[in-house]
Formats: sequence, structure tokens, C-alpha cells
Amino acid sequence: MNSLQLREDSRRGKRQRDMLWAASDVFAAFGHDLANMQVIAESAGVTKATFYAHFGDKAQLFRAVIEYWMEELPEPSLPCEVNGELRSCLEAVAQALLQQSMHPAFLALTNILLRSNWVPQKRWRQRYRPYQAYLEKALGQSARCSDPVRAAGQFLLLAVGNLDPGTSTLTDESRIAAAVELFVQAYT
Repeated sequence: MNSLQLREDSRRGKRQRDMLWAASDVFAAFGHDLANMQVIAESAGVTKATFYAHFGDKAQLFRAVIEYWMEELPEPSLPCEVNGELRSCLEAVAQALLQQSMHPAFLALTNILLRSNWVPQKRWRQRYRPYQAYLEKALGQSARCSDPVRAAGQFLLLAVGNLDPGTSTLTDESRIAAAVELFVQAYT
């Protein structure tokens, strides 16, 4: 690939990203149902035809916006192995959840999905899978935990409030700290 093609690909990628950001702002303000392609195009500074050429229809654009922000979410920074006491494992998950909740991609997704009835439930919940798996292993080491899968899910619900889009609550340090303390009391 020559330098001209690289610059063209870079410009095309930037243009598409700018269009996704503009669409994100409109979806966050109006939700999926009330957003329209003309307003989105005007927000991006392009024609409506340009949006249709890149994304097809509004449904495909919405999916592209959700996918973009899901891909921008960083992977949780959890230890590779579950070792140590339960408290340190729970605190590692708590810290990773807090970092995720403050990430711009998470905030964008939350703002968009709170105003939209049209939400990819399965894709939204996927971001909790690494936490769930790590918690299952950590809780599975506790003799007092008879159902690590269920307990891991309960910890996540306590820590973040709700795993479903459209009803998200803000994750904050006090909520997560309370979940950690409750589980340390219950399972150690």
C-alpha cells in the first residue's frame, strides 16, 4: 500500500469516526426513535446521502454506533489468575468496574441506551462477562459459597445496580465498596 492510499484510508476512517460521533450525540439527545437521519447528517456536517452510503439505514447506523463504542471499551484489567483472599479479588473487580464506568465509551453507550427503546441486550451484557467469570472463580474458592455463578451475578447487580441497558444507574465508589463488604462478610 502506498502513502497516498494510507492517507486516504486514514481520512476515510476519521470521517467515518466523526460521523459515528455525531450520530452518537444525536442518539444520546433524542434516542433511536426520535433521531432522524437529516439531523444526524447536519450534526456531522455531511449530506444525508453520505450517511446512507456509509451505513445504510438508521437501524444499521445505530448498530454501528453501538458496535463502535463497545469496541472502544477497554478490556477489564483483572489479574490473570484468581489467587489471594476473596477481599482482594472483589476489590480488583470493583476497581475495574469503576474504571469502566468512567470511560468515555461507557458514558457514551449509557447516554445513548438510556434514551433508546431499541437496544441490543445481548451485546450490552457481554461487557460483564469477564467480571462474571473472574468472580465465579474467586467465589468458587470460598467454602461458604455454594453457588459461585449465582453469587457472581448477585455481586455485579449490587455493584452496578442493573445489568440491563436503559435502566442503568451510576456506578460509584460507595455502592461498590458496600458490595465488597457485604460479600466479604458473607463468604469469608
